[in-house]
This record gives sequence, structure tokens and C-alpha cells, in this order.
Amino acid sequence: MHYFWINKSPWSTIDDFRAFIPGVPAHKLPGANFYPEDMTKEQFEKWVGSLLEKEQAEAKGFFTVIRRKPGSSDQFIAVPYSQEYKDDLTRAAALLREAAGATGNESLRKFLNTRADAFLSNDYYESDMAWMDLNSPVDLTIGPYETYNDEIFGYKAAFEAYVNLRDEEESNKFAVLARHLQEIEDNLPIDAQYRNPKLGAAAPTVIVDQIFSSGDGAHGIATAAYNLPNDERVVNQKGSKRIMLRNIQEAKFRNVLLPIARRMLTRDAMVDVNFESFFTHIVAHELMHGLGPHQIKVDGRDTTPRQELKELYSAIEEAKADITGLFALQYMMEHAKSLNLTKVLPSDDAAQRQLYTTYLASMFRSLRFGLNDAHGKGMAIQFNFLIDHRAIIQNSDGTYQLDGAKFTQGVRDLDHDLLTIEAQGDYGAAKKLQNELGVIRPSLQKSFDRLKDIPTDIEPVPVTADELAPKH
Repeated sequence: MHYFWINKSPWSTIDDFRAFIPGVPAHKLPGANFYPEDMTKEQFEKWVGSLLEKEQAEAKGFFTVIRRKPGSSDQFIAVPYSQEYKDDLTRAAALLREAAGATGNESLRKFLNTRADAFLSNDYYESDMAWMDLNSPVDLTIGPYETYNDEIFGYKAAFEAYVNLRDEEESNKFAVLARHLQEIEDNLPIDAQYRNPKLGAAAPTVIVDQIFSSGDGAHGIATAAYNLPNDERVVNQKGSKRIMLRNIQEAKFRNVLLPIARRMLTRDAMVDVNFESFFTHIVAHELMHGLGPHQIKVDGRDTTPRQELKELYSAIEEAKADITGLFALQYMMEHAKSLNLTKVLPSDDAAQRQLYTTYLASMFRSLRFGLNDAHGKGMAIQFNFLIDHRAIIQNSDGTYQLDGAKFTQGVRDLDHDLLTIEAQGDYGAAKKLQNELGVIRPSLQKSFDRLKDIPTDIEPVPVTADELAPKH
């Protein structure tokens, strides 16, 4: 039962969602109960094609489940979460309003009340805007957000919650990086026509320590950071907010990444592995979710990369955020003096070498999450691309090292490919890339066999204040 609660299901996240208890389907159902169990993609797409534009948006929206229309084998209905989960959401809304009445922080009160309203109305726009404006020592995220569990289309959002404590000093330090996002966007390795000449208003990067998580936020691999909301209307108006869970990241680095690095890297490379490089790239990763194509045109239609790439989007977007994060940090290191970043970002050759080497070690950590995890599949795409371009070299003793110059160029080349796929909404190119590179090759699997005794991830266990400091 312990492993069941880690996965919130009888299917193991790190083992490609294979069942670990008897009497259940061998693999997690790709629709995750967002859709009828026996529905095919073709049935859904045919039905959606018969709907009016507004009805199509509801069918593909984040906050509806799809059910079969009574008495029909090929017709469906889109049921709002507020109706499907009415009893649970009514109780949750009441608790949020109770919490709102207990806080003296106006921004937190507004978010709690508007999110309570959203649970009952199924309209999350106003509460997402309020979440963007949240300025409270207690940083709260609650609601349906990430779409990773929908393996059919990547449309449907799962409910999660995080309760965090803000670190204002660290947040202010990294906020400096966010001030240069437009310059990064203007220099992305992509055709200029696909760059956004006017990003949404600068959004905060918030460094926090997590004290509690639940739902999809405590499901499988422990979340180290998140970038929300996913509603493109909010992103276009306010940007997105990046929450960095520093204490979770430190635990992952200490208990997982360092032991992996000691076995997978050369002894000389180990001196370049450090937490600051690891943490800085995760910050950059989250910042990069807000860059690149978000609103695109395909065959004259206004659409989004998420809608066009469907179930492939999550892995492509995670790979894009990773690789664009490396590109952005490299760019800022090269221009650190002119951008006034020298106090935040070291800019010598050693710093870039440490960034790349630490990232290489982190690749092995992420790849062990499995290919059904968007981050794992996205990392497989990056790793195999860089291996194929001789930017990463496997030695005869099974260790790995970098070719610095080829790595820098490989980052630019892959970033161009990923950004172009999103900009063009090119499902075929995304499918080809994932089929060719989103795999664990035999040589890498052999390397993983050396890591069997190292934990794949950590299990954060929240405790109460009374447990930490018992009252006498």
C-alpha cells in the first residue's frame, strides 16, 4: 500500500505505468478516466469535428471529462468538472472560503475566494489571474493544472495542491534573470517570424520551501518546480509564474544526482558537479516555458502548439524548456557584464563547463523516470540527439563526458528543431522526433544497470509543526 500511495494508483510511474499489484489492467489506461475506457482517438476526433466551435473548445478544454451520450455508440458529451466532481468540489470550496476568512493577506484572500468560486462555476480565468497576483508568505497552489495524465491528447487537467513558504531573498536574486526574457526571446535560434516581439508582462519567479503537497502534486516523481497557469489567455496577459521548490531540489541533488554522477561521469568531471548549477538550470527551465510559440496559425487557423501536437506536446515542451534553458543561460553568461548579471550568474569558462556537466549528470536522473513521464521522454530526445552529434561521449569504461564545443552547438541545433515544431504545430515532425529519439537505447540501458541500488527519486514526507517542535 505504501507504493500505491506514492503513485496514487496501482501503476508505477517510473516503470512506464506498469501494474505492480494483481487484479488490475497491466498498464494505466491512457485516458485516465478523463474519457470512456473504450473510446478511440478517431471516434473522439470525428465527434469533435461535428461540433460548433464553442462546443469543440469545451470538448478539448482543460476542465471537462468526456462521457458517452446515453444510447449512442459514437456520440459523446463534455461534462464540466464542476458537475462531474460536484460533491468533492463543493466541500473544497467551503474549506477555501473558511481559509480566506482566516487570513489577513488580501491577495491570498482574493485567490482563495475566487478559486472557491471556480470550483463551482468551472471558470478558472479570474482565479488564475488572482493566483498570478498572489503575494503572501504562504504561497498556495490548488486546482486542476497539469495535463500529463491525459496520454491520449494531453488536454485534460488533473487536480493538485501545494502549500509552500516563500524565500524572498532568493526570489529577489533570481528575479534579475527574468528581466531579460524579451532579449532571450529576440535571440532564440528560430526563424525570426516565430519570435514573440512582445512577451506578456514580466511574471515572478518565486523560490519556496514546500511544506505540503497532494493530488497530482504528490503523484509519482516529486515535483521540483512548476510553471503555471496553462491557460493561454492568462499567459498572454500576465505571463506565467514559476515556483521553484528549493528544499525538494536540494534533497534530489544530494540523495539521487550526486550518487549517479559518481558512477556515470569521469573522475575529472565530478569536480564540476554542483547544486547551484543544478538549481539555476531548473530556474531557467521554468522561465523558458513562458518563451517560444504560444499562439500560432496552422492552415490559417488560430491555434496553439498544445492543441496541434496533442498527446506529443508535453514531452516536446519539456524538452524545449530544458534545452532552451541551457541556451538562455549560455547567452546570459556570454553577455553577463552588459546585462548586469555578474552578481547573479558567474560567466567564466568554468561556470559554463559546470552548467553542462551538472546537466549531463541530471540527464541520467531524469531518464530513469521512464518514457511515460513527459520529462523522461523529453530528456531521452535530448540525450540521444546530443549523443548522435558527438556532444556527449560514452567511454569504454561506461562513463560519459562532454565535448564542450559540440555540446554548445548541439544545444542550438536541437532548440531550433523543437521551437520550429511548436511554431508550426507540426504533429508529423513531433511524432518522427519522438519515435526516433524518445527511446532508451541498449547502450544507455546497460549504463542504467549500474544504478539499480540508487533511488530513482525521493519521497517527501510532510510533518506538522508540533512534530518538529513538540509542545511541552
